[in-house]
Amino acid sequence: MRDDRDVLLLASLLSLVTTGSPAKAVMTGLVSGSRDGVVPVPLLPVAGAVALGAACGLASRRG
Repeated sequence: MRDDRDVLLLASLLSLVTTGSPAKAVMTGLVSGSRDGVVPVPLLPVAGAVALGAACGLASRRG
């Protein structure tokens, strides 16, 4: 049986690399913005990343 930390680590990794993930969209925007000198703020992916971070934080407090 997998440990909760393993599942959390896998979920964090997948949130960064999967297509359409909020974290990947934010990181892509920041990287391309640093090249262009303008950082766009996509509100939906930012809100999704904040929600995912809050969920991971709450999950880590359970155990």
